[in-house]
Amino acid sequence: MRILIGDRNKGLDNYIAALSHFPEAELIFLREDRKAEGLPECDALLLPGGDDIDPALFGQAWNGTRDVDRALDDAQIALTQHYAEEKKPILGICRGAQVINVAFGGDLIQDLPEPQNSHHTWYHDENGKTMGHHHLTAIRPGTFLEELYGSRIVTNSYHHQAIGRLAAGFSVLQESDDGVIEFAAHDSLPICAVQWHPEKEAFETAKKGELDSVGNANKVGIADGGVLFTWFLEKIRVSMAEKR
Repeated sequence: MRILIGDRNKGLDNYIAALSHFPEAELIFLREDRKAEGLPECDALLLPGGDDIDPALFGQAWNGTRDVDRALDDAQIALTQHYAEEKKPILGICRGAQVINVAFGGDLIQDLPEPQNSHHTWYHDENGKTMGHHHLTAIRPGTFLEELYGSRIVTNSYHHQAIGRLAAGFSVLQESDDGVIEFAAHDSLPICAVQWHPEKEAFETAKKGELDSVGNANKVGIADGGVLFTWFLEKIRVSMAEKR
């Protein structure tokens, strides 16, 4: 089983650690030139978190976007479209979720307004360490995500942008309590876009404790991202079996 990680192997330790729980998974990374051409064909695509996407790709002027790498944008969109045409599983995380939405014709909120921004974007603690927020989310009933996690979970946030107009063919499966799309899935293809970071809190017992700015959310366990990775790997196994 080969999984293409749609970025260079830099700063991806959490993703590698999460996927190391699956010995059969061989990870392939984007080259330094960030070109999609010439990469080995893999069984699935994982688009990790990262910086912002060029707003020209979704028909907007710059309005809060920063730190754009257009070569990476182009490569990831091309890979998304290719793996979608092949009907192979794709999982997009944070920036990766936004790439999926843009690749299918949706757009983004370039900078979440207050108070949403204060509830979702990362910050630095007194030691300069990058920290994220935690908040309550609601999962749509009758979805596979509800089967995995239940109807109410706490997830993390490290983002100042979000999915705006959802691309055609996708449905929202999870939203934060302040209305940010946290999870969307394609209606017929094995493609999922998750705004939170399952790799940061994966294969851990559900945590409890004081959470910032979310009232009584500390009564709900923080989502274990390992559950989602396990589901994704099973999707890949099924896809590989179908293509034999």
